[in-house]
Order: sequence, then structure tokens, then C-alpha cells
Amino acid sequence: MKNNILAFVKAVFKGFGQIMLQGNIWTGVLFIGAIIYDSALMGFAGILANLVGEITAKLMKFDEDHINDGLFGFNATLYGIALVFYFQANIWVWAALIIGSALTTILMGFALKKNIPVFTFPFIMITWIALYVLSIPELALRTVPEHFVDIQEMDDFLIEGHAFGQVIFQGSLVAGLIFFIGVFISKPIAALYASAAVIISVYISHHGHESTDMTNNGIFSFNAVLCGIALSGQRVRDGIYVLIAVIIATYFDHFLIHNGWTTLTFPFVVAMWAMEPVKRLDNWLVAKFSATAETS
Repeated sequence: MKNNILAFVKAVFKGFGQIMLQGNIWTGVLFIGAIIYDSALMGFAGILANLVGEITAKLMKFDEDHINDGLFGFNATLYGIALVFYFQANIWVWAALIIGSALTTILMGFALKKNIPVFTFPFIMITWIALYVLSIPELALRTVPEHFVDIQEMDDFLIEGHAFGQVIFQGSLVAGLIFFIGVFISKPIAALYASAAVIISVYISHHGHESTDMTNNGIFSFNAVLCGIALSGQRVRDGIYVLIAVIIATYFDHFLIHNGWTTLTFPFVVAMWAMEPVKRLDNWLVAKFSATAETS
């Protein structure tokens, strides 16, 4: 019993870390601390949603290894934080949080079973639905979803911090730097690639004459952060893949925002879907030439 409880707690922490693709307990601990630092309400909502996700996965008898790796917690966590970011908390918001967290978990379970790379799409889809339903009059009042920043005079270093923070709806530089540290202690190269991805996305945004405030606040860069982390690696071509994905994500981000969409992490998901056939071709070519080399 004690071991089961310990495994469940570890899965919850890993669920937070998996938001940035890190199945690391200490990364999750740092992420929880950073979120609570910025907003105790968001921290509570994220933890509650994560617990609902993990419990749902247990009840649905999903793969235990996936549960223990936190793969059923990160979409739910993002969804829970998003709800209290966009709406003033009331009974309808909390009810939607519980129901939606379970739904993100069920969608993730289906995707893992079918080996479909959905990344954060369950969070995106259920959040879009919740934003529509809860916007019905008298269900929930919208907050003003401004991604606040705590320092007005911006430079590249501060943009980096805010870009990491915006991945989980956090606007303070402190939270963003803690997120960076959380990724770095788990996978240093991923954190460094993510930092490089921010620089690329900022250059694209400035070149496209996008809003300076939104660029400085990391709005156009948090999807790039996820691209950098997801495609990081030791090979030279990994850097090329990151570059292509960041370009796709950033331009798609601009397009969605200009057309009135709530983007969330959809640009990241689209970029990853676009890179999926490239990665498959890469793996096929490596396997083919390796086999040829062995037989020659």
C-alpha cells in the first residue's frame, strides 16, 4: 500500500514535469513551486486536475508504466491551470475542471494505445470546448487574460525567462527561470535548445513587425520553447529540425493570433505533426544504411 501511494505521488510530480516533456520528479517539484509562487489558485487547480487525471487513468486501467511516467497528468494539469487563468473560479469552473481533466486523460489513453503522437492536443481540444461552454452567460465570468510581466524594461535575457513561464500561463520572470532550471537539471541540452528556439522566434516576430509587448512577454515564444525541448538531441540534424519546427510554430502562432484564435500550444503541436514524417524518414534511412553497412 505504501509503495502504491509513493508511486502515485511520484507520478503526480512527473505529470507536472511532462508539461515540458521531462519525466523527472524534481523537475515537477520545481514546476509546482514556481506555479504556486505566481498564483496559489493556479497551483491548486493544477494539482487538482493532475490528481483527477491520474485517478482517471487508474480507473480506466491504462498502462501502469505510462501512469508512473506522468503521461496522464500533464494535459490535465495544463487544462486545470488554463481554466482558472481564463475564468473567475466558481462551481461551474470547478465542475468543468474535474470533467475536462478526466476527458483529457481518456483522450491521452486512446492516443497512447494507438501510438498517435498527440502531445498537448487533448489539453488544447478540451480547453477550446470549455472556453466556449463556460462563456455562456451566467456560467462563468471571464478574467482579463493578460499575460502579466513583472519587469517593464525588457532585454533578451528577460524574454527568455518569460517565454519559459508562458508555457504554463505564468508571467513572472522568477517562475520562468525556475522552469528553465527544472528542464536543465533533467536534460541540459533540451534547456539550451529551448533557449536558442526563443531567440529564433523573437527574431521572426521582430522581423514580422509583431507587437513588441507580446514579443517581449514571451507570447510568441513559448511554443518555440516546447519545439526546442521536443526535438533537442546530440546530432547536427536535430538542430536543423528545431529550426524548422520553430519557424513553423512561430509563423502559425502569428496567423492564429491575427485571426482571433486562442492559440494555447497548438502551434507547437502542428509543428511537431509537420516534423513527424521527417523524423520517420530519418529513422528509416538510418536503419537502412546501418543494415547495409553491417552486411557489406
